[in-house]
Amino acid sequence: MAGFSLTVALSLLLVAPVYAQSQVEALAGFELDLSSSEEIVSGETFSADADYLKTAGKPGWPPFDVIVPMAGNSEYDSRVVEAPGTGLLKFVFVTPGGGFIESVGLSAASMPIADLDKRLEYFATVLRTEVVPGLVDGKTEATSANTRPTKLGDTDAVELFGSYKDATYGTIHWRLVGLPHPDREEGFVALVQVAETAVPITSPEDYPATLTGRLLETFSFR
Repeated sequence: MAGFSLTVALSLLLVAPVYAQSQVEALAGFELDLSSSEEIVSGETFSADADYLKTAGKPGWPPFDVIVPMAGNSEYDSRVVEAPGTGLLKFVFVTPGGGFIESVGLSAASMPIADLDKRLEYFATVLRTEVVPGLVDGKTEATSANTRPTKLGDTDAVELFGSYKDATYGTIHWRLVGLPHPDREEGFVALVQVAETAVPITSPEDYPATLTGRLLETFSFR
């Protein structure tokens, strides 16, 4: 895969249940209703502009915006974790008690310029053969599926899915999304991780209704 450059932050999350509580105790009964949008009444725009990307060590990368879902009933909090050196940034959703719900980390990727279909195919191959093995290595009950094309807002992308068991958080469902810029060699990779104890995912078709799914649906290059 000559010419491809990618660093994906593979740490699970940057928060943990508070005190000595278990994940279930910290969630305090929270469960996201994937069939309803009522729990999300507004969003806050996060702009990864030229200044932010420069600070994150990626000057010249294409700026982008996302809208971060906000809860109107205070059942969950959203946190933005700036993480230069291990990735560009991470959005983490937790309950007030510190229970982990979901996270999505964004990392930079670059590849030789080609037509978009070839770029998507190339991106998919690299994610499947070079990123996924590192993601699932050493994980208990790890699974992964083949890549498929998708669209986030107006952005053409590729994605693949899987899960693993974590000793603290239980079953974690992951989603890996490649977001190549349509006409530049710079792009991004999103790593989503969702706790089944908080979000009852039953198939890949559930991801768009998750908090991170709604966030990614608003992703747009400037």
